[in-house]
Amino acid sequence: MDNLLLTPNVFAKLIVMNLGRDLFVCKNMCHDVTPEFTNKKNPIGASVMVRKPYRFSVSKGLGYQPQPIVDTQTPVTISQVAQVSYDWDSIERTLQIRTGDAMTGKQFNGLNDLFAGPAAVALASTINAEAATFVADNTANNVGTLGTPPSTQDSYLKAGDYLVAQGLPNEEQKNLVLIINRRMSTAFINGTVGYYNPQNVISKQLEDGEMVPRLMGYKIEMDQTINRHSNGIYSGTPLCNGATPQTAAGGNNATMNLNTDGWGAGVSQLTKGTKFTIGSASSATIGGVNSVHPQTKKDTGYQQCFTVLADTSDSSGAMATLPIYPAITPATVDAQYANVTGGAVDNAIITVVGASAVTGDQGLLMHEQAFAFVSVPIVGPDPGEGATVAEINDEETGIALSLIKAFDARTRTHIHRVDVLYDFARLYGELACVIQG
Repeated sequence: MDNLLLTPNVFAKLIVMNLGRDLFVCKNMCHDVTPEFTNKKNPIGASVMVRKPYRFSVSKGLGYQPQPIVDTQTPVTISQVAQVSYDWDSIERTLQIRTGDAMTGKQFNGLNDLFAGPAAVALASTINAEAATFVADNTANNVGTLGTPPSTQDSYLKAGDYLVAQGLPNEEQKNLVLIINRRMSTAFINGTVGYYNPQNVISKQLEDGEMVPRLMGYKIEMDQTINRHSNGIYSGTPLCNGATPQTAAGGNNATMNLNTDGWGAGVSQLTKGTKFTIGSASSATIGGVNSVHPQTKKDTGYQQCFTVLADTSDSSGAMATLPIYPAITPATVDAQYANVTGGAVDNAIITVVGASAVTGDQGLLMHEQAFAFVSVPIVGPDPGEGATVAEINDEETGIALSLIKAFDARTRTHIHRVDVLYDFARLYGELACVIQG
């Protein structure tokens, strides 16, 4: 064991190996942005701009009709640090550091059982839960009923329908990943137990007690750290409030503030990640703000859903300004990046997804290009500064791990710390969908 303790590179590799088993959300996000950070020594809080491909609209007729070339860039900032640290003094190392279980006599499998595994589980649980929450909060598309796990294929298949309507290419549909927890899996199995075909799938699910690894055209991942969302407390008949239709340029690449009123008396609060749709002034579902296909700009027949980007409250209940994604962008405002049929007219009816104060799970259907996960090693001490450093990068998960081992001679303390510098960013948020459960 002493020899292993002196090789932090081995220890770091063991932690990354364990992390890779649990980072199901992170490993299904885009890792292409990471090289932009690793090419230079970036401090915590550094940002890079990711440029998206241009999108043009089609003109009719022979007349020359040039369009402006507009750069669409997404800022990616890396600012979060997760850490596991521990130490022991020379006496503890001599007498107390365990190499086996005294009760059972079982020997630990070196550092993997004793330290690397527990450190990895702690880091993975934190980072992956944050990734799941980030994706859920920054995804507008959603299906299902918050608080009620889907028990049939309908919600899951409809989630894929939304992504195709948002422009997901046919050849990319096979690359969609569905991430759910055990509770959602159980509801699905119970609801489909009476299906007759295919028998091998039904039998496999009944034997294992969870959804098979590939189903409904999706790759299935089971993850217990997916987001649980709680709606705020609200009442009344919320409406859009603006003398002219509220719009903004940029479409799915942008955000905006939406002015509303009509909330019930007392405190009205919408929590970050709460979803809603916008109808017309006379109907909650007909004639309101529908999504359009990004290339043809034709009405998809689906109401555009929006997500609230920050907790918002109003003690009067009369007026609230909601920061939302995506921006409400009809073709009359921005032809190249139009994402809806029209603006939010005055007194258009707002329908919040889920009842007031309800809580539920949020599964995710996502393409890897929907969101980015960035992780780079933190700059360590220079040689001769009394520390041993290991840096490990795992290509599958995108995780970059830094391990420092040092000895404080003043207190005879052996110091260990494992750090991960990371962050998330929305790239093509329209290529993800939340499954309420």
